[in-house]
Amino acid sequence: MLLCCAPSPPPIQTCSPLPPLHPSGFARSVLSSGEQGNSKHRRVRAQHFSAKNQSFRAQSHRADGYSPVEEDPGGDSPWSAAPSLPDAETLASWLRSCGSAAGVRRAHAVAVRSLDSLGVFVANNLISAYARFDEVLDARKVFDEMPERSVVSWTAMMNGYRKLGQHSEIVKLFLDMVASGVQGNSLTFVCLLKSCGEGCDSNLGRQVHCCVVKGGWSNTIMDSAVAHFYAQCGDNIAGASAIFNKMASRDVVSWTTMITAYVQNGHGDQALRMFPAMVSEGFRPNEFTVCSVLKACAEEKALRFGKQLHGAVLKKLYKDDIHVGSALVTMYARCGQVSDAQAVFDKMPRRNTITWTSMISGYAQSGYGEEAVLLFRKMKMRRVFVNNLTIVGLLSACGSMQ
Repeated sequence: MLLCCAPSPPPIQTCSPLPPLHPSGFARSVLSSGEQGNSKHRRVRAQHFSAKNQSFRAQSHRADGYSPVEEDPGGDSPWSAAPSLPDAETLASWLRSCGSAAGVRRAHAVAVRSLDSLGVFVANNLISAYARFDEVLDARKVFDEMPERSVVSWTAMMNGYRKLGQHSEIVKLFLDMVASGVQGNSLTFVCLLKSCGEGCDSNLGRQVHCCVVKGGWSNTIMDSAVAHFYAQCGDNIAGASAIFNKMASRDVVSWTTMITAYVQNGHGDQALRMFPAMVSEGFRPNEFTVCSVLKACAEEKALRFGKQLHGAVLKKLYKDDIHVGSALVTMYARCGQVSDAQAVFDKMPRRNTITWTSMISGYAQSGYGEEAVLLFRKMKMRRVFVNNLTIVGLLSACGSMQ
């Protein structure tokens, strides 16, 4: 134990041998002294080549303002490779998502630069995109420049004209399509029937109906369009009812079309009988159905039916929007329930001209001329557009005042 703790004896002093001479270490020592002299020379050469490379890049700029892309050594930069041009499917998706006419024109410019030719697919999407924003002249230019057209091309151009109410142009396009040997499809005939109904062209509409029957194009959408045409043009509500009764299958659009046809032709009682039948068959009415039924309640003075429908709207069974709210105000006002109409009017988050006009007319019909005039002044202060019916309601209010 004592031996382990004792200090060790001092080492014997001897002459230490010289370290061995390593050739590699000798070379490193010699080269290190030379590197100190040459490092400045290498830095000067690197700066010279860097300046020369920058000068070469500056001279490589093209006249159009684009410079050559610098390579990314890691390869993670999006500019490490040249961007690929969009294909037809990408351009079509872009056109369908455009939110303005300016966006469609930008996509059109990219399509012209990216593709050798637009092709039928991209051109059809261009026509539809321009027509969606009522740019029918640009759509027609694309249509006229197409070397070949499909039935989709003709139908898209016809739909563009129909949005603007240009029935004569639709008829010309349809005749040109038939002359070119292209056969229309169901969407073509639906567009043509809607245009015939809006333009009251009963002769052409009946011919289109014959083409639908002979061609076997009958389906739910087509039959609804035919029924709408007969109800809208020529006051042929019996023909529309016959088409509806012969339909093999119906949907919400079919029922709404028929209910609206009854209301527009003064058969509100038929519309009120058809609405429960629609619900009993499992169809859920949409906001257009509710507006038509409320209009029928106003015409038939069916206040109880209207209140039941109002309760269903409050329970969120049916969609509630500005059109439904305006129809409720009109229904209560025409049924003489001005206080209920005012309650619905006050709770509406948004109002349009129809809402204000219905409330003013309701006040006037119930003998509240001063309230109608005050509401009209408030309407003008809020810069709401005034139409002819608003003026008629205001004049009626002035006549009821003493």
